[in-house]
Amino acid sequence: MGKLSLRWKRVLETHVPYGAVFGLYSFHKFIYLLAAHELTPGISAAEYRERRQRLAALLPPGGVAILPAAGVSYMSGAIPWPYRQDPDFMYLTGINQRGVALITAAQSGRPEEHRYTLFIDPPNTTRDRWDGASLTRDAALPRRLHAQAANPSGPPLLHDPDRPGAHHGHHIAAALRPASQQPGRLAPLRPLLHSMRLVKSKAEAALMQTSAALASSAVAHCMAASAPGVTEYGIAAAFEYGVKAGGAQRLAYPSVVAGGPDACTTHYSRADKVLRAGQLVLMDAGCEYWGYVSDVTRTWPVGGRFSGPQRDVYELVLEVHQRCLATCRPGSSIRELHALSCEMLSDGIRQLRLLPGASAEEIRRNGYREFFWHSLGHYLGMDTHDTSLVGYDRKLEAGNVITVEPGLYIPDLPQFGPYRGIGVRIEDDVLLTVQGCAVLSDQAPVAVSAVEELVGSALAAGATPRLPLPPRLEVAAHRRLAEPPPPYADHGSAVPIVAPPPPPAESEAPSRAAAFAASAPASAAAAAT
Repeated sequence: MGKLSLRWKRVLETHVPYGAVFGLYSFHKFIYLLAAHELTPGISAAEYRERRQRLAALLPPGGVAILPAAGVSYMSGAIPWPYRQDPDFMYLTGINQRGVALITAAQSGRPEEHRYTLFIDPPNTTRDRWDGASLTRDAALPRRLHAQAANPSGPPLLHDPDRPGAHHGHHIAAALRPASQQPGRLAPLRPLLHSMRLVKSKAEAALMQTSAALASSAVAHCMAASAPGVTEYGIAAAFEYGVKAGGAQRLAYPSVVAGGPDACTTHYSRADKVLRAGQLVLMDAGCEYWGYVSDVTRTWPVGGRFSGPQRDVYELVLEVHQRCLATCRPGSSIRELHALSCEMLSDGIRQLRLLPGASAEEIRRNGYREFFWHSLGHYLGMDTHDTSLVGYDRKLEAGNVITVEPGLYIPDLPQFGPYRGIGVRIEDDVLLTVQGCAVLSDQAPVAVSAVEELVGSALAAGATPRLPLPPRLEVAAHRRLAEPPPPYADHGSAVPIVAPPPPPAESEAPSRAAAFAASAPASAAAAAT
């Protein structure tokens, strides 16, 4: 066994019995992902141990925290969705497979003396053929869990019965039913874990910066690849390719790509339109990089230039965005930042004369809600709306990560004149630092001149985009593919539908492949041979 493998063996022995196969990766096979001290990419085994020790310090003496992993959810029949671990389970264990973790605090109250036990299902070679290898130690939920729950003088138990689809969730609920009938025996675990997850370690902040950089870089590519005729779903596909090619495991949530008035629909998901000149397109997208997510929004003109009304609305939102970033520092709160954004947007609504009959006070009090109805931001981390049990009145501190996302959405109604149907949102991921804050998602520009310069630049003559360009389609795929193969087209050019020529005599009829090669440019024909 080589030197690195010996070092990894010692890491394993501090976490689970040596010889187990990790639900994520083993170091000797994935040296490009893991340093010798890491349990998951970017995070050491020692940090996971320190997290469990911190939790043990929050538990009553002898208390037991019971945390199941995520179960498997199915797309259809026996076809599972890609597995995503419960964030709390992942935070404490670093294990990306099904199991149940118990953290037992020492009776002495010393956190370093806590006990960590991981229970996994028995080996199942048939399942492994379908789903891949997993931890292979024999274990099951212990009978002592039943005994502890039934014993009135047993230790306090912390468990969240409302984790949807939790692994062995029904069995755990049945085991703990006696304790649920004893006042004070059961307490929720999630509030403790959310308070722990709120402040990111240096390792977590680095992973979040990577996630945000991947997402904002891919959004910038989508901006550069935009032009009239590009589809919303083509832009979404270009983003997904970009983040996954960069190393992200999945999208953080379904991407929003909304052209024209659909930008005023917060969670627009159809993405089935062709983008037209003169429209704005709003893109809200993020990715997950080794358990940590990003959430980025940009709005830009499809044709590369803002119209006068579009610029008015965009510059208003940008001013709010920049002011909120300047105010974001330890000691402030999301609630205070939201109040600032509402005040500034209300002044802008009055200046744009969107509510000509309303006073400034009426707009500030409630009128702005017609055009801005969501929070300025939210916590960000292992979930998009992370640590949801932590209130927005809590003072921010160094290590918090939040989003800052002001917007203005003007309904597509005649009374709003030239501003009708304009929707703008600008969103960045922000890490609180001792000095103030740092924008993590800074790869996509927000300044008007920089946005206009970037849009469409990947389609310019001589440009060499580093990612595939979304196609510009004028005809739906099912109609296009019903015709004979069209002439070859480069990425980004329109794909025409060519009327087929009269069929040749049977003796002259070329093969389908030969006909395609003959209709392609010389370079493509050469490549086909």
